[in-house]
This record gives sequence, structure tokens and C-alpha cells, in this order.
Amino acid sequence: MKKIFLIFAFLITGLFSITAQTLEEGLRALDFERYEYARNVFNKLTIQEPSNGDNFYYLGQAYFNLLQTDSALMAYNKGIAADTKNPKNFIGIGELNLNENKAADAKMQFEKALALDKGKDVSKSRSITTLRMIADAMISTETKLTDDALNYISQALELDKKNYNSLITAGDVYLEMNNGGESANNYERAIKIDTNNAKAYSKVSNIWLRVRNGEAALDALNKALAKDSNYAPALKNMAELYFMSKKYEKAKYYYSKYLMNSEESTANKIRFAQILFKTKEFEEALLKIEDIQRTDKNNVYLYRMAGYSYYEVAESKKDTSKYRMGVASMEVFFVKIEPAKILPSDYEYYGKLLSKIPGRENDAFNNLSKTLSLDSSKIEIYLELAKVNNKLKKYDDAATNILTYISKKLNPGVINYALLGQAYTFGKQWGKADTAYLKVIELKPDYAPAYYYRAVSNSYLDPDAKSTIAKELYEKYVSLAEPTPEKYKNNLITAYDYLARIAIKNDDKVKAKEYLNKILALDPENKTAKDYLKLIK
Repeated sequence: MKKIFLIFAFLITGLFSITAQTLEEGLRALDFERYEYARNVFNKLTIQEPSNGDNFYYLGQAYFNLLQTDSALMAYNKGIAADTKNPKNFIGIGELNLNENKAADAKMQFEKALALDKGKDVSKSRSITTLRMIADAMISTETKLTDDALNYISQALELDKKNYNSLITAGDVYLEMNNGGESANNYERAIKIDTNNAKAYSKVSNIWLRVRNGEAALDALNKALAKDSNYAPALKNMAELYFMSKKYEKAKYYYSKYLMNSEESTANKIRFAQILFKTKEFEEALLKIEDIQRTDKNNVYLYRMAGYSYYEVAESKKDTSKYRMGVASMEVFFVKIEPAKILPSDYEYYGKLLSKIPGRENDAFNNLSKTLSLDSSKIEIYLELAKVNNKLKKYDDAATNILTYISKKLNPGVINYALLGQAYTFGKQWGKADTAYLKVIELKPDYAPAYYYRAVSNSYLDPDAKSTIAKELYEKYVSLAEPTPEKYKNNLITAYDYLARIAIKNDDKVKAKEYLNKILALDPENKTAKDYLKLIK
């Protein structure tokens, strides 16, 4: 979720009024991620100053970070009604649109904000603040418009190259674009402008945390906390750093300190679960989610995170019980969520979970297909569909899906041609299977299974063994597999059996006995090998 980092540009020298102090207090609360407190402050301000659109915008931001998006939308709409020429609330609605994966709607709201902003200053067609806020909104949710955000923040910096907040947002945009160098450059420029502000130092740590450079992250965070030992975002990043380093006691200490300087709300607990989820600490995320759901079963998005996490834990831990738990979570999620807010990845994870439950293959296929209908760029789904096809024994369909994936992938890799060969093998399309595994060998000449399955295919294509292709392929397979016989035991037995039969056919008893004895070395009770040995004595 978005972290609010705002410059207190409205501060003036001298004594502040009660309202200004309260506004400062609210903005500081947002900066320190004290969203419930900020909500209370801005609720009060909207009553005190009902025509000031800014108060409604910041109230909406507090709700947004509390994951109460309906309340955020209500606040923004009230802000527009109260202050029709204020662009901020249109930006807030655009951010909500992006949060719901509605990029086109979001852009319309941002354009409305820009249209209102024109002409405020004859020397500037658009204000720095509006450009910066739009850029910030464009990278604050799961749906990101990074190229557009870079365009807008670049325009803001053209108007003022030394604007602290613009430099911070520019660093954030470049970080989302995985350009750590430019991200660091902008944060460093911000540091030179305000050396005593902890924010930019804390931001630098985000770069190093992303690439898991613990030493550099620690250095940046120490600098941030030297400027403000209670700066909540830095404390949270320190907790994340130590968690990443598996120093759990220190992680717990810093997260506790973060909560002291932020707030120990349900929303904050959810946010911590999100942090764990986004850093792919799925097992830990599940513990947090399950803890929250003991007292709060209303948050629909926790069911989404739980469903995704159950799948990932099941995969990594080989714990099949988690698949059913994941299905249960996703089914609650689909009941509770508004249909318009369902993401392609929801159908994806639900489909993958269902594919692991016997008897639910058709449901799995339907949900995976929905994923592609909503987002055709998710080409990995074709492989998931192929897996389901195989379970349903629809091998031709499996091959078609794998071929579609291969056609859309720049470098499909060995494994995908092997999967294609597998589908053709299951479907007994021996010629196509042979061609697929030939491609595997072309890409990886020492891949033993490819020679085995080519040999199998050719043995079916030539059941009377009129050519020596299958024999030669089995011999090549044996040469690659014999150094690790336990790994390839069953297929080695099949290969030895075939080669022994060919030797018997060619009246080569010595070679036949050699292969039959190799079978018995792997499987001493193999009846077929014993019977053949009796026949050729």
C-alpha cells in the first residue's frame, strides 16, 4: 500500500494557528503511517473547514491506507463537491481506480486534475504539486503506470530541479522501474537539499532491500535513524531487513518500535502481513493472516492473500493439505469481493489450487481460462492449462497449449519442449513426440531423458526394429544414465530390456546376458529378465 510522504510546504515562520497545527499533526501522522489517528484529525478538519478540498483529500488518503476504499471514495467525492476547482480529489479517485486495475478510468481522473491545474500561474501551465501527486499515485498500487509516472515527475523537476518531494517521488518511480542507479541519484539529490530529513535516507534503504544488500541497507537506515530515531518508515524497513536476514528477535524489536511510533491497528497488522506476502515470506504471512482472522473475518483481501499464500506454501513445503485450505480461502474471497474488483491473478491462483484437488480439474480449467480472457499477457497460464489437460487425459489440448506458450515465449527453454514431448508421448503421437525431444537434445545435448523418450517413440514408430534408431538412442541414454542408476532406475530397466531383446533377435547372447544381468542388478526379482536368461543359456 502507498506510503504517504508529504512536504510541509504550508508551514510559515512565527506562531501557528490551531488549525495549522492540527493540519501539520495530521500530515505528520500520515508520514509516520498513523492512519487511524490521521483519519480522526482530518475528519475534524473537514468539519472545521468544509470548503477546503485538501482536507477531504487527506482524509481519503487516510482511509485508503486503512484499506477502506469505499470510505476513501466518499471522502474524495465530498471534496470535489466542496471545492470543485481543487485537483487533489480527482487524483485520489484516479488512485482508487488503479487500485481496482482500471487504468483507463484512472487516466481520465488524472486528466481532470491536470485540466483544473492549468492556468493557475502564467509561468507554469501545471503546478509541481499536481504533477508530483499524479506520478506518486501512478506507482502506489499493484497496477502501476511507470512510464506515465516518469513523464509527469520529469515535468515537475523541469519546473524545479531542487524540489525535495519531487526528487523523492522521482526516486520512487525509478525504483519501480528497477533502475536503482537513477533512483539513488534522485534520493541523494534530495539529501543534499535537506540533510536533516530522515525520509530520503530511509528511501535509499528501499533500493538495497530490494536487491537484498543488507550491509548497504543497514548503512542507509542507520543514517535515517540518526536524523530521527523514531521515524516510523525507517523502523519498519529495519524490521524488514532483520527479518530478511533471519534475525527474528531484532526484526521483532524494530517492528514493535515501529508500531509504537505508528499504530498497532488491525490495518497495520494487515499491512505487515502484506509486507511479508510481497517479500514472498508466505509462511510467515499466513501466520499473521490467521492471527488477524481470529478477531476480524471481515477483510476480504486477507482471504485473497491467504489463498495465494496457501498455494505457495503447499508448493514449497510439499504440503498438499494447504491446497484445500487455499481453495476454501479463495471461495470465501469470491463470495465477499465485488465482481468488478476481481483481478486476473485471483482466477489464476484459484485455478492452480483447484488443479491440485482430485475431481476439480474442470473447475480449475475454467478459472485458468478466465485469467487469460482478462489478461492475455499471462502466458504462463498456458502451461497450467496444459497440466490440467494432462490430468483430464486431453493430451492433444495439452500439446496445443504448450505450443501456444512456446510461440509466445522469446526463449522457451528446454523444459517446455520436454513438456511438449511429454504431452505427445501421453497422447501416443510418437512422431511429434520424437520431434519435440529432438529439439530438447538440440538445446541440451546431455539431457538423458530426451534420449530415452526419443527411443520410446522410435520403438513404437518401428515396432519390428527394421532400423537401428531406437537401439542407438537407448544406448546413448544408457551411457548418460548409468553413472547415476538410482536416479533413472525404472527407465534404465526399460532400456536394458529393449536392448536385450534386440541382442536376442540378433543372436548376440553375450550382449543379451549383459543387459539382462544389468536389469537384475537394479531389480533382483525381475521375472522377465530371469525368464530370458533361462531361455538363452
